[in-house]
Amino acid sequence: DPSAIGGVALRAWPGPPRDRVCAWLRDLLPADRPLLRLPLHITEDRLLGGLSLAATLRAGRVVGERGLLSQADGGAVIVAMAERIEPQVASHLCMALDRGEIAIERDGITASAPCRLGVVALDEGLDDERAPSALLDRLALHLDLSRLEPRTTPEDTPGGERVARARALLPAVTIDDETLESLCVAALALGVDSLRAPMLAAAVARVHAALSGRDRVEEEDAAA
Repeated sequence: DPSAIGGVALRAWPGPPRDRVCAWLRDLLPADRPLLRLPLHITEDRLLGGLSLAATLRAGRVVGERGLLSQADGGAVIVAMAERIEPQVASHLCMALDRGEIAIERDGITASAPCRLGVVALDEGLDDERAPSALLDRLALHLDLSRLEPRTTPEDTPGGERVARARALLPAVTIDDETLESLCVAALALGVDSLRAPMLAAAVARVHAALSGRDRVEEEDAAA
């Protein structure tokens, strides 16, 4: 459920463990869902879209071109070297995660485009280098693969059929007020000051329940 959980912050050096995770994500997404790579120094017109000069000249009217974010609608983007992305790129990613759409106001074009996606932020930072905090705050899962041995094999990774069944069940999965309150209390007890944290935790708990074949969030889902 990429857009509900925001995505994954994946701290790892380039190598087999990270490559396996990215390949696994591609296998788990339906064939019609995009998984696009966002280059480090992407330009704003490539990110958001804008005027297509060739198409405009052919048509004799202003013709827009889709940017990478709108092309990723319904899927996810992999952000390479997220610890070094430029502030305006991080800002556009955050806006897309918050609103589920992007606004385009450039080259004489004013429009909005749907952009419900998840972000896989690949963090290769040294020491205290990290991806922007505003972006990390919007990603439910923070995983550190940097201490894994290169030959480490993931355990209990759900296959494509199991994920497809969970995806179909997910809209029916409910979570009660008591569980939501427990997640908020846990956030307070752990000193987590972001209001997004318990909301993202609730989204992950619903996903966990769906993967387990349940239509209701149980205690073990909230604990996970």
